[in-house]
Formats: sequence, C-alpha cells, structure tokens
Amino acid sequence: MTTFRTSLLATAALMAGIASAPVQASTFASAILDINNFRLLHANGTAYSTADFTILQGTNDAHATASLNGVFANGTSSIPILTGTPNVAHQCVGGTCGGLANNDFTPFASPPPVPGTFGYADQDLTGASITIGAAPAGAHARTRADASTALNAIASGNSDVGTSTTFQFTLGAADTMTVSFDASAFTQAYVSPGSGPDANANARLSWSINIVDLTTQGRIFDFAPDQLNAFSVRSRTDGSPGILTYTFATPLGSPLTKTSGLLSAGTSYQITIQHNTLANALQQELPEPDSMAVLAAGMLAMSLALRRRKS
Repeated sequence: MTTFRTSLLATAALMAGIASAPVQASTFASAILDINNFRLLHANGTAYSTADFTILQGTNDAHATASLNGVFANGTSSIPILTGTPNVAHQCVGGTCGGLANNDFTPFASPPPVPGTFGYADQDLTGASITIGAAPAGAHARTRADASTALNAIASGNSDVGTSTTFQFTLGAADTMTVSFDASAFTQAYVSPGSGPDANANARLSWSINIVDLTTQGRIFDFAPDQLNAFSVRSRTDGSPGILTYTFATPLGSPLTKTSGLLSAGTSYQITIQHNTLANALQQELPEPDSMAVLAAGMLAMSLALRRRKS
C-alpha cells in the first residue's frame, strides 16, 4: 500500500513538473532602413547648393532608444545642417545584443535561432541633400532597431530609432524641387511555435518628406512611398507563429523620385524629412492549457485508483 501511494505521488509530482514547465519560446523583430544618395534637384537635374538659397537654416536630429523589461538606453544628437551630421552611438540593453558593433546595419541570419534577449537601436547619417562647399550632394542615412527574447520568463524588448531633418529655406529664383534617392529596406518578425499567450513580434519602417509654405501654413508637397511605409509592416503572434520577412531595394539606376510644384522665389518654405525604424517583441510564457488538463485528468485517475485500493 505504501509503495503504491509513493509511486502515485512520484508520478503526480512528475506530471505536475511537466505540465507547469513552459515550452521553450522565443520572439524576434528587426527593422533596418538604408537611404543613400539622397538629393534635392533642380528642374534641370542638377543638385541644389547653398548658393541657391537666400535663407537656409535648420537641424539634423537623431535618436536611438533601446529597452528591455522597462530598462532603457537612450542616445540623441542635434547638429545644424550646415555644420555636420549626427551619428548616435548604438544603444543596447541586455547582454551583448547579438554581437552587433556600432554602425552595423546587416541583418541577422534568419531566426531561429534567436540571437539572445535584448533591445537594440543604432543610427548614422553622413553627407547632405544639397551641395555644401566642395562636398557634392548625397546624404546617406541608416537606422536599425532589434528586439529579441529567448528566455523562459516574462520578457520584452522594444527599440525605436530615427533621423529627422528640418530646415527653412527661401529660394533666390523660382524652381521645382525633385527628391531623388536609393533605398534598401528590411523588416522581420518571428514568434516560435509553442509561445505563451500574448507573445508577439512587430517590425516596421516609416519614411516621409514634406514641404510647407510658412506663409500660408499649407502643405504643398508630400512623399511617403509605400515601399518604406505600409508595405514594410511585419507581425507575428502566438496565434500565428512563424517568420515573416520583408525586403526592398531600388533597382540599379532607378531611384525613388518625386517632383514638387513650382516653388516661388522669396517665399519661406520648410522641409521635414522623417526616417524611423521600430521593432518590438514580447514573450509571456505560462503553462499550456492542454498540459494543465492532462495533469487534472491524471490526478483524478490516481484519486479513483486510491479509493478502489482502499475498498
């Protein structure tokens, strides 16, 4: 009798351990946006230069924020457009962040495996959209955000990063303004099978430019290509695990372009360029309902067996 009861208790303990142990789960999201050879062009195709403006002033602003379980790492920079460009140091919370070095904008190999538990963000901007002195026009802006969870625990990671250029200008002569640039985009979201309730991973990009007439406050030009906005959104949840990836690159010799209407001489305008990447991942592992049901059934069966043994 004692041996039988001991055996049943051992079995129950084993079943409880199996049922309460969460399935190994992981989530991962990554977003990378590379804008290269960004230029503002005259109607004749040549790049604007400082000599074309009677007023030209503004700033390049940048930020990078990484977070994990409520712990944040932030970096910011703001530099006048005629002085220089920001390069915010990479921000990492949680371990080594997959071994990423500063200004590394190469995607991880496709998960699984997930490269750790961390939040990560990085930014870099070089060059300028117009000719400044002897430096030819051609800005290069890169951002990335990563969020990864690979622990049997409640864990979350969130990163966002961006570059914003805003400047006021007045032209010396009326002309149109053409935006021209090459782009490379990458987003990826992954949730492993067996992840707990509410597990999710999301990655997206956003890029836009607009021109506002400062006299009327009317927005007279907008450009936000879908390839760098709506098309980039990738998301996975515990209800739909697996991996989704988005990639885009402008074909060789075919940059993204759009031309404004005629801009008047002597009128004050403002250009705003927004460039952002976002990745977030959440993992919340709990005992699976099916395992709990198995445990309950097993305990009930053992209880009935004990009763029959006593009788």
